[in-house]
Amino acid sequence: MASGKILVVDDDRSLIEVLKVRVESAGYEVTATLKEEAAIAATREQVFDLAIIDLQMPRMDGFRLLVELACRKQFSFPKIVLTSSMARTDLVRSRLRGADRVLTKPDTLKELEVALTNAISKI
Repeated sequence: MASGKILVVDDDRSLIEVLKVRVESAGYEVTATLKEEAAIAATREQVFDLAIIDLQMPRMDGFRLLVELACRKQFSFPKIVLTSSMARTDLVRSRLRGADRVLTKPDTLKELEVALTNAISKI
């Protein structure tokens, strides 16, 4: 069974619940938050193995959150970005800001399991 601590950041409460159940059932410990600021605070209090970040959020978009996490050495874990738009510019911007993988909503659950396993195995 897998193990590791995963941070999930998304402003969609329903999606967070689905992701939390799915990721926990794969054997990971999950901290889920609806707000970007809470995610940054959580990373100061805990050590995570991976983050799953929504790209479109109301206060601080996923791009800015990626930069916030990437510019601090203690936040050097892999990051998976979720987006409902697969525009090439979003993919490139996400990668340039530290995303290790970009997945398109809503077809992400199976891909997410594979991405989690791959990212955690490289740590």
